[in-house]
Amino acid sequence: MTQYSVYKTDELLSKFADIKDESAEVNNFFNTFKFSSIVNQNIAKTNTTFVFKNAIKEDTIKSKIVMLLNKLHQQNLTKITSMIREIVFQTQDELYELVSQCIFKIKRDSDQIRPIVAALCWELLNTYFVTSDGEKIYFRKLLLSEVKKDYIFSINYNNDDWSKDKAEKIMILIGTLFNQKIIETKIMESIIFDFKKNIKYKEGETQEYYENVEKSIQLLSCLTSCIVLNDDSKKVYGDLDNYLENEINIYEEVKCIKKKDRLICKNCIYELRKN
Repeated sequence: MTQYSVYKTDELLSKFADIKDESAEVNNFFNTFKFSSIVNQNIAKTNTTFVFKNAIKEDTIKSKIVMLLNKLHQQNLTKITSMIREIVFQTQDELYELVSQCIFKIKRDSDQIRPIVAALCWELLNTYFVTSDGEKIYFRKLLLSEVKKDYIFSINYNNDDWSKDKAEKIMILIGTLFNQKIIETKIMESIIFDFKKNIKYKEGETQEYYENVEKSIQLLSCLTSCIVLNDDSKKVYGDLDNYLENEINIYEEVKCIKKKDRLICKNCIYELRKN
């Protein structure tokens, strides 16, 4: 029968210091190890060996995903896609790590890299993890679920964690995924409708309302600047240009939003009307 040992924190860290293993995976684990991350795991807390192996494995999956995404460029998209598909995702958290890293890269990387990451996401939409009950959890479902959470956060201007930078990165994410047809037309139409509603002039509203109008104009402008103007996007926009023109004419008269934001709105209208 296998024997397991349970160590106290000090004893455990002392044993770490004596290990001279040259394995890259193990060394990487030691360098990033935090005892709290082990304590907080609700699995096999009396089985030290299993917990450590599990933590090393999770770190290895993340490292592999980050490494592959960092190597991604137009010429090796097919190769990187194949290599990611070769990863055996044994838990939903591992598949979620892939989703979160792709989202992070779209938000943070250059305009040249974002479409390539979105193309990778398109190729991975049918990647899935099978639960113990036999249910398939798809990359697509996790991705769109996270995008939805991000979008709700981006227009919740009263959230203490809200910032223009975070919200604009979410607009970049949404626009990039829409260009790749990962976000469907009906979803984008709903987003545009939300912005129209949030920008609409209402007489006698509070200063906070008009400040939120300014934020909505800024985010809508960011979103439309990320979307390729073609027949599909024009269909989504509908009468958005005329709607914005009517609203901004009112705001020009009452001047309850900043001139800067009125100019942003006018520029957005101009861009929407380009052929």
